[in-house]
Amino acid sequence: GINAEYGKRKMQAQPSLVRRIFTKYDRDGNGSLSNSEFIDLCYELGCHLSYEESLVAWRKLDLDGSGTITFDEFEKFWKMEDRFKKLQLSPEEQTTLNAAINYFKYFDKDHSGKIDRNEFKSCHADLTRYKITNKTYEECLEELDTDKDGLVSFNEYVDWLIRIGSLKVATLPI
Repeated sequence: GINAEYGKRKMQAQPSLVRRIFTKYDRDGNGSLSNSEFIDLCYELGCHLSYEESLVAWRKLDLDGSGTITFDEFEKFWKMEDRFKKLQLSPEEQTTLNAAINYFKYFDKDHSGKIDRNEFKSCHADLTRYKITNKTYEECLEELDTDKDGLVSFNEYVDWLIRIGSLKVATLPI
């Protein structure tokens, strides 16, 4: 009858729960979640992520590598049964990631979050010495510097470690 039809139309007009949650935390209204917006969402929904866990979570959710989480990426995450548990690192992953962070910080002499060509010379010598890479300085720099700005950012470094298999991070199933 009329009431059933009205109820059906009203349901269609209501955004889904996942859409409402996404919109609530998309504070700048740009249609995607930034890292800080996503961390706030997790925290307010009862899952506090350490800085390291947030980096790995970001890598797992940002499937297209855009630097933001789109609604589609968020929806895939939200539909998973134990969504927050999959974002947290095992003790082994935490130890490995901490070592990678400290290693990067050691070579980032000016604490800019990026290693310039000069800082990378020392880093490359060390990576070669410990057999993490056998590529030349230029080859290695080209492989690491994915945005081609002449610098290696921390995220580029972590992504490279994941690509070469030195840092294991399980991605979320699509």
